[in-house]
Amino acid sequence: MGKKVNTKQEAAGSKERIVRVAVKLFARHGYAGTGLRELSSEAGVNLAMINYFFGSKKGLLKEILDTFYAKYLEIARMELEQEGGLQEKLEHFIYGTVIFFDAYKDYLLVTINELPHDDPEIIEHKASWAQMMIAIMEKEICRPLVAEGGRVISPTVLGPLLTATMASRFLFAPVMDRVRPENCPMESLEEYAETISISLLKMIS
Repeated sequence: MGKKVNTKQEAAGSKERIVRVAVKLFARHGYAGTGLRELSSEAGVNLAMINYFFGSKKGLLKEILDTFYAKYLEIARMELEQEGGLQEKLEHFIYGTVIFFDAYKDYLLVTINELPHDDPEIIEHKASWAQMMIAIMEKEICRPLVAEGGRVISPTVLGPLLTATMASRFLFAPVMDRVRPENCPMESLEEYAETISISLLKMIS
């Protein structure tokens, strides 16, 4: 009995290690630029194990996307579907998302950068998650904007705009670190989230 438990634990550990290494390699070299042999070597597993857990490299990419989107959607539901005013909910959502993006930087890079427009399967996979996020934003942000001030904004515009704005710190970090003046320290995550909240509210109010 003990041996079976250990085997299950080892399998779970191997799967987790494959995902962790894949996220790192995809974020740095791109999905197309990462070979399965390189991945299996760095993860310390054989190719058969990757195929066993994920079916293919594309299946592995889907696993990474699912992890990211599930957590992002959880934050949206927790912060936007609660009771309270629109401004307060938006501030909580933006802050929670910025903290999440910081903790999952490589997942963020893979999710945003790996959008192969010639792969209908990946596009459809991302769209299935995006539809759920768009539905929340339409109900919890766009409708209240109309009710409060007659401001009409499409959730398919607001969603990408808000996500890209919150992600910009992490997408441009390597360049900004090189060009930032010495007397201009990087603002904290709290300050960054507050800046986005103020800018967004001014834009949509």
